[in-house]
Amino acid sequence: MAELSKDKFIIEGKESSEAEAIVRPSLTYWADAWRRLKSNKMAIIAMTILIIITLAAIFAPIFSSYDYRTGDLLKTNLKPSSEHWFGTDELGRDLYVRVWEGTRISLFIGIVVALLNFTIGVLYGGISGYIGGSVDNLMMRFVDILFSIPYLIWVIMLTTVLGSGLFTIIIALSIAGWGGMARLVRGQVLQLKEMEYVMAAKTLGADAGRIITKHLIPNTIGVIIISITFAVPTAIFSEAFLSFIGLGIPVPNPSLGSLSNDGTRMLLLEPYQLVFPALVISAVMLSFQIFGDGLRDALDPRLRQ
Repeated sequence: MAELSKDKFIIEGKESSEAEAIVRPSLTYWADAWRRLKSNKMAIIAMTILIIITLAAIFAPIFSSYDYRTGDLLKTNLKPSSEHWFGTDELGRDLYVRVWEGTRISLFIGIVVALLNFTIGVLYGGISGYIGGSVDNLMMRFVDILFSIPYLIWVIMLTTVLGSGLFTIIIALSIAGWGGMARLVRGQVLQLKEMEYVMAAKTLGADAGRIITKHLIPNTIGVIIISITFAVPTAIFSEAFLSFIGLGIPVPNPSLGSLSNDGTRMLLLEPYQLVFPALVISAVMLSFQIFGDGLRDALDPRLRQ
């Protein structure tokens, strides 16, 4: 048999050095999630809209020469113009300033309520799911009792005791909202606590608090972040509804719900007074929903390509 040599063989395609190279760069979980989120154009557009609305809500009332609480009775119900971009209301107050001040208050309520739901729900659900047994059953029955009472009842009771205001709305929406986060985290913890790394942590002597905070909750953070993005618009809509029926922010402080309520009374005569706050509510709600959907797809490891 003739002796074989490398000269008798030709490598087709890439060079050997190129064939062994790693084409795809190594990415962390969050870097890969950001890469996938950037590829979702609708989610990026929604995130951009939310950033613009947030910046307008923060800075527009500051740099405006008009005060959202006082108006000029000689300039009542003026149409949108170069002087008053959104027009004026029936008391001569500039609607441009009031809409963005109301957006600031509504966003503040939505974000604070979502953070409170996150803090209480994650700790409560994490402890309930990790301990399990009769303790888990008792804790979940308490959540069921809270869910059985509509948040409108909580608002009425707290308004009677504490009076109407921003603090009352935040407390009422937080009491009625953290149970959903607790259930979500509990379900995730029930699955994760049987994993090998949790058993290894127990073997090494880690206590329950460390296992929950260092191993279980960080591995559910993707689901938690998605839930927060949906909790914010829910809280904003709830606040808008409460303000619309007169149980929300007291006058003269505006919110998107109270502005919509004021605009409804003038709908047939001055429809612009309802159009602008309604457009902002719609833009915020829709943007949060689209951004939440995109974030869910980006954080789902099963959709990684």
